[in-house]
Amino acid sequence: MDSITAVLLIASLVLGAGLVVIAFRYASLAGGTESRARQMFEEWKSSTLEHEAASRADLINREWVLDREKASRAEAVKQSGATIRGNVTQHLLPYFPDFPWNPRDTRFIGTPIDLIVFSGLSEDKELDGIIFVEVKSGKTGALSESQKKVKRYLENGGRITFSQIHTGNLTDTPI
Repeated sequence: MDSITAVLLIASLVLGAGLVVIAFRYASLAGGTESRARQMFEEWKSSTLEHEAASRADLINREWVLDREKASRAEAVKQSGATIRGNVTQHLLPYFPDFPWNPRDTRFIGTPIDLIVFSGLSEDKELDGIIFVEVKSGKTGALSESQKKVKRYLENGGRITFSQIHTGNLTDTPI
């Protein structure tokens, strides 16, 4: 072999070895780069999904709070209307045609019992009864605990008295 061929053969071998080294180095870097790119993508995807999930959860929570607030306000308005209707009914009931006592004998006191009827008092005749009347306009008509106590007391023959206070005695006392 002549020297040119030998030099070309050696150069080819060196060049081939260099190409093999470069190919291994490229494969190593490409694998590492691909692995790092995949890792970075997964981190980005994870943080983006977490952010989107947190944003969505916050939005759903705000919508729920607004819906609850709206429902609560509607219920409050409804309850307030029912209370006002009940109060008006209590005051006007003595003037309804089917009220069993004379409206002039009826006094509104409000709590714990709504009305007291002094039956017969307005007709210039003897008083023939004092009736405690509780007006219920709601669905249940349940008495409160204090109303139940008054009812039980009266039904069990509880003592009812009359008392008179003269205000002159009260106003003469220094405060």
